[in-house]
Amino acid sequence: MYVKVCGITRPEEIDLLGALPVDLVGLWHGVSGGRADLPLTECRRLAAAAWATRSLEPVLVTFLNQAEALREVIHRLPVRWVQLHGYQTPGLVRTVKRAVPEEVRIIKALHLQGTYCLEAPLIRAYEKAGVDVFLFDAATDDGRIGSTGRSLDGSVVSSLAERLTRPFLLAGGISSENWREHAMSVRSPGWLGIDVDTNARGRDGTIRPENVEAIIQAWAACADLGHHHV
Repeated sequence: MYVKVCGITRPEEIDLLGALPVDLVGLWHGVSGGRADLPLTECRRLAAAAWATRSLEPVLVTFLNQAEALREVIHRLPVRWVQLHGYQTPGLVRTVKRAVPEEVRIIKALHLQGTYCLEAPLIRAYEKAGVDVFLFDAATDDGRIGSTGRSLDGSVVSSLAERLTRPFLLAGGISSENWREHAMSVRSPGWLGIDVDTNARGRDGTIRPENVEAIIQAWAACADLGHHHV
């Protein structure tokens, strides 16, 4: 089970997460107006700090939708994961995939607005374009995406997961409580892990190790149940 904690902005958060069973940390760049959006220089600094832990890998999380701008940012950052979290097209994915080093893996967010997946008609096109991993996340009724804290409908996710030929991560208000909603998805052979932001933090918005640990323990237990079920 992969564990990703998103929206990292400070070296202290890297230090905390490096001591926990966390695999990936999400660094925002090109997320206009986002609370955790970082300038490129700060992204580089935090990405280097993640690598220095020897346990964390940095993930570029971006809404950028211009191929040349994306290519330039990816080449300037020490990352092997790029999460396209906006409404980037399959054509853009194809262009970027061809322009970056082979080891760079593309994560494409699929946004669920209630029971409707906004990118559902494009899933096959994204796969053909070179998406390596999908990520299910929530979109609000007013169109907000990214770290909304909104939970997903587990039955909708599991139905969509059956259509994928690529592995997937689960986001959308992931907590230590809502794993039961996604038990069917966790049993899927394509389930890769979880992406946490809002519930990894306290009321002041800072990372709480005890929150992260509780979430990991709950979802790891769910994964074990799913494994035994299969």
